[in-house]
Amino acid sequence: MAKKVDVKEYQCELIKVVDGDTIDCFIDLGFNLKTKKRVRYMGIDTWESRTRDKEEKVKGLAAKARNKELLEGGVFKLKSFGTGKFGRVLGEIFVDPEIVGEHINECIANDDSDIDLDHDGWVSVNDILIEEGHAYEYYGGKKKDFEEEIAKEKA
Repeated sequence: MAKKVDVKEYQCELIKVVDGDTIDCFIDLGFNLKTKKRVRYMGIDTWESRTRDKEEKVKGLAAKARNKELLEGGVFKLKSFGTGKFGRVLGEIFVDPEIVGEHINECIANDDSDIDLDHDGWVSVNDILIEEGHAYEYYGGKKKDFEEEIAKEKA
């Protein structure tokens, strides 16, 4: 029998961007209750920002910077899919479309991307990071090899 995933939505406030696909935030549980959690973005992986490989580090820091740009200064939504093997909350993050930038809004308006919107029209940060080349789809298992990806880009 398949394990049932209990998907929930919460409003959140950013504490810190850890890297391109992980943040620390306060999750509003309602009734004036908040909890501090580390959230790992579900379904994506970004290049590492803490690595000795200089090219990978550049891409990892760019992903981290874009993640920070999208989340700083406001409230965002977390669609939670439970916790992962390292105890982090697994989720998809959604932001107000007014802060994502003209290019992303044009892609959405032209139906020229796979970017998800929630029921309020908020935009998936997970999908933005993929659309802009800061992340790739990842659902566990073997991660992409950075050297192989660079070789593909240069070919």
